[in-house]
Amino acid sequence: MTLTVENTTRWVTVDGHELRYHEAGEGPALVLLHGSGAGVSGWANFGDNLPVLAQHFRCLILDQPGFGESGRPEVYERNYLRIAADAVIGLLDELGIEKAHLLGNSMGGTVATLLALEHPGRVDRLVLMAPGGVGVNILGPEPSEGITRLMEFNANPSDEKAMGFLRAMVSNPATLTEELVAKRLKAAADPKGQAALRDAYATFYNPKLAEPVPLWARLKGLEQEVLILWGRDDRVTPVEGSLFAARQLPNADLRTFARCGHWVMIERKDAFERSVIDFLNNGL
Repeated sequence: MTLTVENTTRWVTVDGHELRYHEAGEGPALVLLHGSGAGVSGWANFGDNLPVLAQHFRCLILDQPGFGESGRPEVYERNYLRIAADAVIGLLDELGIEKAHLLGNSMGGTVATLLALEHPGRVDRLVLMAPGGVGVNILGPEPSEGITRLMEFNANPSDEKAMGFLRAMVSNPATLTEELVAKRLKAAADPKGQAALRDAYATFYNPKLAEPVPLWARLKGLEQEVLILWGRDDRVTPVEGSLFAARQLPNADLRTFARCGHWVMIERKDAFERSVIDFLNNGL
């Protein structure tokens, strides 16, 4: 059976909010967490990977609160990363899953890392794909080109600014096919999605909602086996940050992908899937 948005869509209620997720496959549970950005959703990030990964795992692709079709609190009174991490725990609880693998891209990698630190008994192995807040950018500009393009979109959403963000995601512009661009621009034009993205990022820059200890300073306390995946040409979370994370995490391997920007799962799809399957089935 061909896996589609429609036939994989499921719903769960967590803290009074309806969250959409996509489910396919059998075996060990694997929760996939998308990044942030214009027009993002769980399916947009991982829908093309689902047919292969679902042959090995019970895949759960979550639209994090406010993104895709998932609901969200009207006002964020905590750092969004904690809201998103709690949503994952709620999903696992509702499905009766005690422990799961986590795979997170960008912001999703940040959420996965925070969750593993706060709820270590609920997390098996981690795949972190260019995770935000885990690396330390010491050579490139701060904020990075990709984050700058995203902030420009947040300040004044338009197709032009969404395209600026999308171009910063990839190494090869040909990756941005007409179909991919059309879907992303349509999703990015949704006012509800724009507000959710803007509100989530506002919590990152609100000193009252800041974490007392930055995530990168807590990495030595994360004991799970971790596979770090990073595109060599990443213009969102620069690749030099991967070296810090790989050194700090006690049980981590790092793989860097040539000809690849921020979207390893798209630009190096086959190699990404092979890496994930081998690691989650066999470990380090």
